[in-house]
Amino acid sequence: MAKSYGPQDAEIISSNNNNNNPNKNIKAEFATLLTTVVAYSSSNQPEELPSLLASNIDMILMAMNTNGLIEQVIQEDIQQQQEGTNNNNSNNNNNNGDRLEELSSAVNLILSFVETFVEEAQSMEDVYKQLMGKIFAVITPNSNQQGSSSSETSATTTTTAASTSIGEAALEELLSNESEAFTPGFLRHIEGECNRLASLPTISPQSSKLLEILRIIQTRILEELGRGSIGEGAIVIGQLLGYDDTKERLAVLDAGLAVRGVEFARELKGLTSEALGGFQNVQKKQQQGGAGGVDPGLVRSVEEIDERIQQFIDKSSSFQ
Repeated sequence: MAKSYGPQDAEIISSNNNNNNPNKNIKAEFATLLTTVVAYSSSNQPEELPSLLASNIDMILMAMNTNGLIEQVIQEDIQQQQEGTNNNNSNNNNNNGDRLEELSSAVNLILSFVETFVEEAQSMEDVYKQLMGKIFAVITPNSNQQGSSSSETSATTTTTAASTSIGEAALEELLSNESEAFTPGFLRHIEGECNRLASLPTISPQSSKLLEILRIIQTRILEELGRGSIGEGAIVIGQLLGYDDTKERLAVLDAGLAVRGVEFARELKGLTSEALGGFQNVQKKQQQGGAGGVDPGLVRSVEEIDERIQQFIDKSSSFQ
């Protein structure tokens, strides 16, 4: 369970160690993040928080793993509050108490988000490993030929060729049946494994072969996504929005449009235009005092997809 932060945590931290803090950058970044979370919470903008916290997850984890850093941030914030206020002591104490409550609530919100994020990430990692196991099971030929005599060479060659054909067919069937599981997260899992193998100081023949197989799997899955066999329209847009990196998202979109063509591009364009129109309606209602809102990061992503699709349509039309 995430640790709760309150007055007792902030009050026991001494600020005498600040000059020797080796994590000054992380502390400064976390302090900025904490101030932003407090501001969003105070201004009733909770829809901003998920994308904000997710984009800073690595820094938050480093801050959590640095002993005393979060408590120091709270303590220094309170000290700045004290230095900036020159009213009577009673008002100072009240202001400090209110500020400390805001900071404690914001830290607990951050830690709760990270706890949930890590649990879900671990769960998805297990799912990705199981899916990789299925893929390797269908592409790896049975190794029953160890100890074969020379008289069995011809039969073994024939069997190997047949196994390759069967393995290819089984892979195609698996790609079709498991297509909905080929999420951006799964592709990032494969990319991570490829990067890990490629960065080894010494690559053994086995590791080199595994890297080659992973690249082949990655290419085949991208082809499957590009063909749109995962489903039409909305599912494809949903898949694209799962990519955090803009270049990666648009590269997959380009590959899909190249395979599916201009008619499919127009279908996607209709969906993105409709989505952007819906976002505008929600924002207008919010400006008129309505509740809720739209994540600005989501809006930007859909706008980028919409613009890229329009570029593809315009380019395709110019050749007709």
